[in-house]
Amino acid sequence: MKLRTRSEEENFALAAPVLGASPDLDDGIVGSFTITQLTRALISGYLAVEIDVQPKEILALPHQNVSFMCRVADHLQYCRMEVPGLNVLNLNPNQTPYRGAVYYGSGLHLGQCGLSLESVNEENNGEIKCTLGLLTESQESSATMRLIVAREPRPPQLEIQNSDRYWAYKVGDVIHATCIVRDGRPAANISWYLDDELIPNGFLSPPTIIHGNRGDLQTVFQNLTKEVRPSDNGKALKCVAHHPALTSNNVVYRQLNVTYAPIPQLNPIDKFGYSLGKEGIISLVIEANPRPHLEWTIRDQTIKAGGHDSTGRIMAEEIRDLGRGLYEAVLIIADIQKHDTETQYILKVYNDMGSQDYVILISTSPEPEDLEMGVLSIIGIVVAVLLLLVIVFLVIFARVTGRWCFSGSHRAGESSDTESVDVRPKRSRLLPNLSFSFFKKPKPDELERPRSAETIETKVPLEDDARSDEPKEGIVYAELDLVNPNPKPLVKSYDDKTEYAEIVYTQKDDAAPPPQDTKEEGKPAPGS
Repeated sequence: MKLRTRSEEENFALAAPVLGASPDLDDGIVGSFTITQLTRALISGYLAVEIDVQPKEILALPHQNVSFMCRVADHLQYCRMEVPGLNVLNLNPNQTPYRGAVYYGSGLHLGQCGLSLESVNEENNGEIKCTLGLLTESQESSATMRLIVAREPRPPQLEIQNSDRYWAYKVGDVIHATCIVRDGRPAANISWYLDDELIPNGFLSPPTIIHGNRGDLQTVFQNLTKEVRPSDNGKALKCVAHHPALTSNNVVYRQLNVTYAPIPQLNPIDKFGYSLGKEGIISLVIEANPRPHLEWTIRDQTIKAGGHDSTGRIMAEEIRDLGRGLYEAVLIIADIQKHDTETQYILKVYNDMGSQDYVILISTSPEPEDLEMGVLSIIGIVVAVLLLLVIVFLVIFARVTGRWCFSGSHRAGESSDTESVDVRPKRSRLLPNLSFSFFKKPKPDELERPRSAETIETKVPLEDDARSDEPKEGIVYAELDLVNPNPKPLVKSYDDKTEYAEIVYTQKDDAAPPPQDTKEEGKPAPGS
């Protein structure tokens, strides 16, 4: 590896003492050095000249003390500082202060070159440069810092467009305002308020900073765009400047005058707690600007402010100004009577912007508790109602379709009037498929008769093996007492119908089923 450039030769000269070699090489080849040794030497040389500056910038008020530090990882030969408003300073721990500037640090042998200014002023504002001389460096190393000596800006200015000399606006108008703070070091910050309420950034443009012609002084301005509302009336639109050197005259404001018609309220307006025979006062607070006029209408009588009704019992007071667009209307009733609680009191309020009617009802009942609910309560009620509706729907659906707990009753209800069943005889036992259909025709005498006498009439087809002397289609009518432990056969007339079950024989073989004798309901068979 050859060292041909000047910088490479200087780096090698720095590395040679570390590696134990002679730096007096003339365009030679460094054959005895390994790459690792040379790299370690070069890195060591670069690290020696890397300057750590703390802090890189300081904002200070006039006559405030500040300190800067330039530090390296090697022994220093000298430490020099260039400060605006001062001469070039050669600093070391043994020097006496010069015009408030003194060495700051633990010593040059630890690589520390620091400056402390006991009292800064306007002349010291600007860039400070530290220059360091090292034993291992043939050239000086330097770094820069910045000292900002704060300068008080001018008081803020507020400019509002589209307004008259009274700063009057109508509801819905848009305010275009600009706040300007001139000639500050550094630039001031701006905040906007309506009275003590901070205006969100959504109504503001980003601040714009302009560098002036007078040195490094800066001017900042910001725009506000906001639609006015009735609640803005009487409030102060404020522009507040924030700056470390600005201790007074940092606020400018304009009081807004928003004109609007009387604001409506939910009619009717109920008033409670009045007593019969006693004086009653009806009071209502109204929002309007400019100052409104009022009149009361009571049972087809109109009462102006300050007037009485025809009976002299009711008096309307003059409107009371509560400030910032709030006014109070008062009506006094000398002694409350029953018909007073059944009367509508209509208050008409009007100004140059419009008019509004308010309907007031009074009652001797106590004022009800506040039943207003929050959003969560309303959501809970809605969910509960929906859940109840779902449950009712499921119950009705299960009842109609015979599902779940209604499955048994549904199957019983689906039986037809007469169903065919298999009643073929078996040698071991008879297992007929039976389906019952119940019919009931209540009679007046049955309502008086005890339920224990309730019977069932059964038609039983006779089989060939049981009775050979009877035809197959013969049917025996029998009535069974369901309650009486000692049943007795009863013969009923045709009209005396009871609940019965009819068992019909069904032929399952290929042969045709035996003919059946159709009987009229309720007629007993011969010989029964």
